[in-house]
Amino acid sequence: MDVFQQKKKSTGRKKIEIKKLVKDANKQVTFSKRRAGLFKKASELCILCNVQMAIIVYSPADKLFSFGHPNTEAIVSRYLNGSTEFEPAKTRGRSGTYEEYNREYDEAIKVLEAQKKKLAEIETLAKVWNRGEWWNESIDEMGADQLEQFMLSIYALRGKLAERADQFPMMFARL
Repeated sequence: MDVFQQKKKSTGRKKIEIKKLVKDANKQVTFSKRRAGLFKKASELCILCNVQMAIIVYSPADKLFSFGHPNTEAIVSRYLNGSTEFEPAKTRGRSGTYEEYNREYDEAIKVLEAQKKKLAEIETLAKVWNRGEWWNESIDEMGADQLEQFMLSIYALRGKLAERADQFPMMFARL
């Protein structure tokens, strides 16, 4: 028998009987696969026929999934209002251009980087303090926040020492 004349060993795609699935695990797997296909077909229909569409689905695990073209909120509100006119959904109290959103994004990234830098400084300071030698560290390279924290720690230490000294009045003379 020739290599080209051999038959496939896999059964390929088969038509399945449509009936309610019994096992919960099978329901979830089937839902996940078919949901993706449903949303893909809906997207194709919207593009090919220039229609607006919304699909809202709850999974067997009671998670909400939705598809909407141009967006789900606009389609649902159009349906609930009984309107035949399409009104794009408002952008939740914000109107802006891509440039504004990009600017806001850039600002958020800068804030995030600053927070990461501050976290790194705090972690470094925490390592020093956890070694128990924080009083030996130079204060020349500390930032304002670190100096303030250092000062508060010194005052807290001073207060604890004073409390401890009050417990032993005969051993320590107060200055």
